[in-house]
Amino acid sequence: MNVQTLTLPLPHDWFAAQTALPKNRFRMSQLMAAGGAMQGLAARVSQPVDAVNLDPTESTLDGAQRSFDSYFLVKRAAGEPVDMLRSAMAQALPICVADIETGAQLNDEQLEILARGLHRLADWALFPTDMPEHTAPSVPADALFRWKQQHQLFFLIIHGMLYLLHVLEEALDREHAPVTQSILSDFTDLMEASAVAFHLAADFSTEDYETRIRPDMTAHDPHFSGLFYADHKELVTSLRVLKRVPKDFEDELDRISEVISATYDVHARVCLRFVGETSSLASKDDTRVAAESIRGKYVKRTKVIAGLAKPRS
Repeated sequence: MNVQTLTLPLPHDWFAAQTALPKNRFRMSQLMAAGGAMQGLAARVSQPVDAVNLDPTESTLDGAQRSFDSYFLVKRAAGEPVDMLRSAMAQALPICVADIETGAQLNDEQLEILARGLHRLADWALFPTDMPEHTAPSVPADALFRWKQQHQLFFLIIHGMLYLLHVLEEALDREHAPVTQSILSDFTDLMEASAVAFHLAADFSTEDYETRIRPDMTAHDPHFSGLFYADHKELVTSLRVLKRVPKDFEDELDRISEVISATYDVHARVCLRFVGETSSLASKDDTRVAAESIRGKYVKRTKVIAGLAKPRS
């Protein structure tokens, strides 16, 4: 089985999306009801979804961003973003779960964190909460397949966070405190899931990285880098809406700040594991250590944008 092309909206399209609160909330007490946290998630999103009306879109991405998309088999289209997300989840998540089943170094806690965040995303994507029996797809136990397939999982999570920031902005405009609290909680669950997804995407040996993954990226683009990922760039910029959150939600914001640090730390540890004290493919400075940049410059930048770099007065 090859990695399938995933159709997603352009990142800024989320901020014109029609919004709707979840019709149903998945009960986390049912997380293990289908035999395993991720198996239940796969069953839930495998239910039939309505066909999505898609139109061609004039891409606003630059050449490097389009190259990043093409490497991970992402196609952009115009349509209702929530419908597109629901369709993309139904396509990709069962495959991602089947890949985990081939053998992944995730403990039960990590699997539950991932499933919890993705169930919350499924709530917002308006999936029913039942988990009917389904047949898992057959996937190869292959490092390059995992690298690309689980990056698609990460992309779904990023789009979910973009949507929640849009809904948060509307809730703040209406001064709706209970909805604001729920969104902040779900956003944090989703960000925690993103850290697990990043770990999962790199769950293979250093030999696989050196002999298969890095040469594959270099063949696609000698300067290939995650810095070219347009959706993440939009997400970081969009975190500025957190500055509008009232002081009543300090506990929720503290949790978000902690998870931002933890998520960047996971990325840094992946870099250290595979490239050590060296620079990334895209770096023009061979003395700049990729992990140091992630733990230093990038996490600080993100917290400044979110208004979380220092205690709020």
